[in-house]
Amino acid sequence: MTTNQTITPFAAAVYKADSGDRMALLKFVEKQKALHTRVGGVLQEALFDAEGAITGLNAVDVATNRRIPISRPAKIAGECGLDVSALAQTAAIISSAIHDRLDLVVVEKFGELEQNGQGLIDEILQTIAEGIPLLISVPEAALPVWQERSGKLGSVLPFNEEAFQQWWQDVAGQPETKSTDH
Repeated sequence: MTTNQTITPFAAAVYKADSGDRMALLKFVEKQKALHTRVGGVLQEALFDAEGAITGLNAVDVATNRRIPISRPAKIAGECGLDVSALAQTAAIISSAIHDRLDLVVVEKFGELEQNGQGLIDEILQTIAEGIPLLISVPEAALPVWQERSGKLGSVLPFNEEAFQQWWQDVAGQPETKSTDH
């Protein structure tokens, strides 16, 4: 059982490449929205062709459900299909959630760019620094990098809705712990 001393306001939702329910984060977010939790951030939505192969990714603004095409097949083999302007839009979504002091920010995912100190890493770390609860999906293989970047201070959760809910209940039930020292 987790005690209040070990509860952290940010958590890595760790998944394996072959994780069964990759919809757990979306389900958790939808439940929180239904409970009127002020939640923001970005989720990913995979696009598939008729054969079931992934053809692209959308970033989905949690607060508005607006979809931003972040990755499409590259026109030239070997090139990255990431749309850099779309990445800037997703960064703005998280920045807005920080500015609006939402109750909870979710980010899917701590990807290759973030692991290399790029992508959304600044906004992710800013969310933590502002004391806004953050739930971020982290591939199991990237957990050591996440722990290094986050100072090994955050919680590590299994990738399931029940674990997310228990963590959120523990975090939301905590009294304000912000320091007033500057």
